Amino acid sequence: MRTRHGGSLVTTATRLIDIPCRYGMHLMIALRLPLDQVGAFYIVFGTMSLASGLGRLGVDRALTREMARALAHGDSASARAALWRALALVLALSVGLAILTAALAWPIARHVMDKPAMTPLFLIGALSIIPLNLSSLTAGALAGLHRVTESQIVYTWLWPGLFCVIAFLLPLDVALALLAIAGAMALAAVIGTAMLFHHLPARPAVRGTAAPLLSIGLSLFSVELVQLLISAAPPFVLGALSTTDAVGLYAIAWRVVLVIYMFVSGVASLVSPRFARLYMLHDHAGLRREARRALGFALALALLPIALVTIEPTRILMLFGAHFAPAASTLRILLIGQLAAALTTTTPELLGMTGYARALLRLNALALVTLLAGLVGFVPSLGADGAGIATAATMLVNAIGGSIVAQRRLGFTPIGELYAALSRRRSAMA
Repeated sequence: MRTRHGGSLVTTATRLIDIPCRYGMHLMIALRLPLDQVGAFYIVFGTMSLASGLGRLGVDRALTREMARALAHGDSASARAALWRALALVLALSVGLAILTAALAWPIARHVMDKPAMTPLFLIGALSIIPLNLSSLTAGALAGLHRVTESQIVYTWLWPGLFCVIAFLLPLDVALALLAIAGAMALAAVIGTAMLFHHLPARPAVRGTAAPLLSIGLSLFSVELVQLLISAAPPFVLGALSTTDAVGLYAIAWRVVLVIYMFVSGVASLVSPRFARLYMLHDHAGLRREARRALGFALALALLPIALVTIEPTRILMLFGAHFAPAASTLRILLIGQLAAALTTTTPELLGMTGYARALLRLNALALVTLLAGLVGFVPSLGADGAGIATAATMLVNAIGGSIVAQRRLGFTPIGELYAALSRRRSAMA
């Protein structure tokens, strides 16, 4: 049990730490800010997250894959070379995106949002791009070194936990909340860098060669881009076409749904370097086995949160404040998409880590069109519920399309392998 599942259990334990840290952050925002300021916070927070993603372009994910592949062959020189190339790329991209975001702060606030008072908030958000991307890069490198627990600490709960500590000491408003996030991300980048250099292999005598990380990252980034847009675009479009109150309702409903995503994404992050290693070693039986186990573990973790949110959506929303109860219908809509995503956990990672990132790129282009068309079509008339419909439809497109691509390119899907294994077990018991 320890040999087979020990790493998964440790990684899951780090995700359990994520709940009080990340949801402590969202709870502090919801309880201590008025509803319109909650909406303003999530508009800027989503915009900042999207801009930071464009400042990485998937290089952190590409670094995970290339370091795992190099170390599978004992080539620590190439693993180190990939790290330094990734650092140069991400730093250059992040500085450029931070400057561009700051320059666009006033035009976005004035002409897109029609809320000029939000200009300073967008400027504060631009400060967070560089430290967030540096911490993401160190987390990607740690995953490539198979230090998955440390990677998840830096990727998921370290900066929200630090935010909770900082914000607890402040008389919180929306500007101070965004400044606290920037400071927490900077501290997380420093801590993540210290973890990375502690585990980095010693410098070998020979020089290594680094793969073209940017081209690899761009293919893998299509997956992350859709995830970022699913999180960032609905609040932004709601802010432009509806009210900040509607943004606040949708944002809290989405954060409740993300409880499920936290568990399944932790499992996906755990197995990504394993997929890369098994594919590099041509161990297709091991690849099927790993995909089956990972999905089974993810569903075991996700079923209870899905059941709780389905049964008591209003009561759960009221934990953030009674004024969030009207978001119950939005929450139910989002659950449909999240259930589809849970059933196809690890499928995007499986395709990305086995060299089929181009197929993912085409699939995610379709998902992106679905999201944007849904937001423009449904938000003006339905508000937060319309954003929920667009998001759920996008997640369904990703889930169904990813399964079709995996079946055609790899000959199997994780859900198919899990179903076959359960059928064999039932037959053996009978």
